[in-house]
Amino acid sequence: MIRIYRALFVAMFQQASQYRVSWFLYVFFSFIRPIIFLAAWIAVADAQGGRVGGFDRSDLAGYFVAVTLVTHLTMSWDMHEFEYEVRQGQLSPKLLRPLHPINYAIVANLVWKMVTVVGVVPVVVAIAWTFDARFATQPWHVALAVPSIVLGAALYFTFGWVLALVAFWTTRVQSVVTLYSRAAFIFAGQIAPLALLPGPLQAAAYAMPFGYMLGVPADILRGGPDLPTALLLVAGQVAWLAVGILAYRAVWKAGLRAYTAVGA
Repeated sequence: MIRIYRALFVAMFQQASQYRVSWFLYVFFSFIRPIIFLAAWIAVADAQGGRVGGFDRSDLAGYFVAVTLVTHLTMSWDMHEFEYEVRQGQLSPKLLRPLHPINYAIVANLVWKMVTVVGVVPVVVAIAWTFDARFATQPWHVALAVPSIVLGAALYFTFGWVLALVAFWTTRVQSVVTLYSRAAFIFAGQIAPLALLPGPLQAAAYAMPFGYMLGVPADILRGGPDLPTALLLVAGQVAWLAVGILAYRAVWKAGLRAYTAVGA
């Protein structure tokens, strides 16, 4: 497996290097949304005397800087592309190979993040400096943030694949993907820190996997929760990841029985 993954990394890296401009533009535009929300929340805080909830201007800046970085490190796009592979029959030859198709997606995801993070970090630093971001991060926050970000990425990837596998039963999954994306947009912590969501929405964010994908690792990275709370949140990530893996295995097995496409 090590040799196989090494070969996949080389191939995917060579492929990624051919689209440097498109990668740059994609990363560049990914910064626009968190900056807009940061500016909006700063305006709200200024209108309320400099604070909103438990956040002042610098706290909000710290959160959205963390969200910008964590979003890049956790995102996945297979739910948008898998439908095309099924519809065009491109999945069929992959199923004949000894390597599970998900391995190609894992390597492609990792390579993309490795290639683009070089441009992400300087921009994140510039945003933090411009908006005077404040972090209350302790060493133990960093120690927990690393596995929390990895778990968030695994959650995003796994549930994205569960959703993508709907393509085994229908030729178009875009409407389902759009509904999923809207739910993630509200409950994952992209609009606002989870602590600022109204009570029912905050409860829903923690009752579903979305908050654990982005909001939880971002809040830990900025030094928001205390140690017991942070450990509880990471445990929630582990629990939801176990649910996602079980769901993926069940849906993949059922989907293969229903799979029909060119070359199948």
